[in-house]
Amino acid sequence: MTKAFFDHPYLSGHHEPVRFEASAPDLIVDGEIPSDLSGVFYRNGPEPLYPTREGDYHWFDGDGMVYAFHIADGRVSMTNRWVRTEKFELEKAAGKRLFGMFGNPMTSDPSVQGKTYNTANTNIILHGGKLLALMEGARPVVMGPHDLGTIGEHDYGGKIATTFSAHPKVDYATGELINIGAMINGYMGPAELQYTITTREGVVRHAVNIPVPHMALVHTFFLTENWVVFPIIPIDSDLQRFMKGGPMTAWNNGRPTKLAIMPREGSAEDVRWFEFDPRHMFHELNVWEENGRIFADVAAANGTALFPDQDGNRLTHGDTQQSLRRWTIDIASASMKEEVLNDRDIQFPRPDDRLMTRKTRHSFANINLKSRDGRVEGMDAVLRFDTESGHEDFYHFGAGSAAGELVFAPRIGATDEADGYAMSIVHRANAPASELAIFAAKDIAAGPLATVRIPFRVPSGFHCNYYSADNPLYQEAM
Repeated sequence: MTKAFFDHPYLSGHHEPVRFEASAPDLIVDGEIPSDLSGVFYRNGPEPLYPTREGDYHWFDGDGMVYAFHIADGRVSMTNRWVRTEKFELEKAAGKRLFGMFGNPMTSDPSVQGKTYNTANTNIILHGGKLLALMEGARPVVMGPHDLGTIGEHDYGGKIATTFSAHPKVDYATGELINIGAMINGYMGPAELQYTITTREGVVRHAVNIPVPHMALVHTFFLTENWVVFPIIPIDSDLQRFMKGGPMTAWNNGRPTKLAIMPREGSAEDVRWFEFDPRHMFHELNVWEENGRIFADVAAANGTALFPDQDGNRLTHGDTQQSLRRWTIDIASASMKEEVLNDRDIQFPRPDDRLMTRKTRHSFANINLKSRDGRVEGMDAVLRFDTESGHEDFYHFGAGSAAGELVFAPRIGATDEADGYAMSIVHRANAPASELAIFAAKDIAAGPLATVRIPFRVPSGFHCNYYSADNPLYQEAM
């Protein structure tokens, strides 16, 4: 018999699991879908099938649930499906959780020792004609781009060692997918990451291993036309620390942020390391190079509330509120300076993805205006921020609302930056349902042009991507 979930901030309110799959062929729309908006909006996030074995929970640990909203001719259809990983299928057959949190082998059921912990719950992208569900601790999982049926793990012909990141970069100028995999040798092996370049067709043409200082959580990396930067932040996973009674994953007080600069086509021998002050940084807006410098606009804080420190102490969301900052890296001297561009409580800043690795100015993000804890209570607003002029263009959904990642959606035929729309999945305070809110990209403050009614509450999740019908990635997959 399936047990109820226990009380936990990330298992209640707008986070409470709904635990079902649905298909809706023609959703109700308030307002009007623009005639030049055609494509698909994907979102991935945690939807735990069963309560954890430890009696605790972490937002990052739930089973992946992907939503697809297909938009065409002013109409919207929706499908949501669990990513049926080996972990999911084993636990569904058993009727209970078998893996420890984050796959901790010390708390897993003996029946899954040696099995792969893969939730595939963090991001969902198109590349090489495939729809890939991603987390940074395992290989990508291929899903059907229309029906979201799970096809299976993908290792790129054996070229991907063991792990894949949640934030690979598609360079639209070349069509290539550039990526990393962290902790490729497991918790007890050498601390290394794998760096790969995959062709437009989905073939890995360049793969090298890079030694790193410790078993860090490497959630993202920076890419420009000619350079790659690996940020190694003070968060690590340490099985030995856990065995001594400490936290498995922790922020290490006093440990600096370490960054490695490498030519985009380089290898370990080309890496140059330097250090900066301790920073939490999981997401960047965009990164580009100019006049011998790398500019990285990032969501960063001086600490984190996502994990305890190495002694088990926790900070609050207020103590560690992220702001949009610019990290300027001098390539010749391997040094960095930091400035705050916008001090709003920000979560997932995004550019016009077609211009990733090239200079941009428009940032799309979900932000927090009224909540005490934007992650637990919900990021209640969305923002377009112009990093050149400093202009803010935002919309507040009301106190207690939870807005997901705000993603730019180009109009059909658009070539200029931010020419089109922006969309986000929103759960308004105490509402029984959710909505897909669609804005004019350069007039967020005017409110949604159209609101697509989702006839149940969609639990808050992680990353989204929109692919217009004239996008080569869409056309190759569909």
